Amino acid sequence: DAKVYEEEDEEDYEDENDVVDDSNAGDEDNGGGGAVDLLDMGSMGISSPPPNTADMFNSPSPAAQTPQATVARMSKVCAPEKTGGIEVYAGFRCLNSAIRMELKLVNVSSSTPVSQLAIQLNKNAFGLSPANQQISISPPIAQGGTDIAVVELVVAPAMMAPVTPGQPATPQIQVAIKNIGTGNVFYFAANVALEALFMPDAALDRTDFIDAWKSIVDSKELYATLSDLPNASGSEFIESTIAKFKVYNVHFIARRPVPNAEGQEVVYFSMKTVVGEFLAELTFKQGVNACKICLKTESVAYGVLARVALENLLRN
Repeated sequence: DAKVYEEEDEEDYEDENDVVDDSNAGDEDNGGGGAVDLLDMGSMGISSPPPNTADMFNSPSPAAQTPQATVARMSKVCAPEKTGGIEVYAGFRCLNSAIRMELKLVNVSSSTPVSQLAIQLNKNAFGLSPANQQISISPPIAQGGTDIAVVELVVAPAMMAPVTPGQPATPQIQVAIKNIGTGNVFYFAANVALEALFMPDAALDRTDFIDAWKSIVDSKELYATLSDLPNASGSEFIESTIAKFKVYNVHFIARRPVPNAEGQEVVYFSMKTVVGEFLAELTFKQGVNACKICLKTESVAYGVLARVALENLLRN
């Protein structure tokens, strides 16, 4: 079972699974916030304005693309007693190359329908800022109603908060929203899922991936083992993972069996964001519902967030 695997079989994973250039076969080869601006919403009004790599290692073709979720994964960020009667959920995702914050707004007890909001983000580790601070909701959300509001985000260098040296970047973004109809201002913090920032059209070709992998020193590797993954022991899970990752701009590089390790396969991926590039090696073992992740990046402050993003995609 998975527990036995972690204690015993994990040792059987080849530590030599690094990418090998076949042309040379035979050769040896959340701190992070920094100083930020205080949010000031008091005067805010509505007028504020790849290459085809599937067969690189003679790998099987990935399965058909998995449809993306229709809304972001959300968490509750504000209770109605703090917002003048509006319950708020927030999440992030990338859709058609655009980074979006999606807000689920539930009018629990406000007699004034929710029709116009203004939003402001504090400085953050990703430099994210609203493309437009005005949020228009049509039709307005009457008491008892629910709707989804979308805020498109852009990367603004002036909004980049420095990451404390030696500390991981925080995924947290501080948000302030003003309900124009009532004048109420409320504040919350929401965590960005790094997979929402993965860029399309950023896949590496085989040579570039190998060069990048070899150039990153071992001290910049992160490891994790996920156990109890449903149906992770078969080839179909790997194929569905490749397809799912493609939807989230986790770019497939290659898939191959591990030499001298019966039943093991490794799959390589690349991801790129405004804060750095990430290379991943996922190892699967036949008969074991688990996956070992090795992630390499020069952007070490963001490495944990990238690893967590892969873990979330594998589990969900």
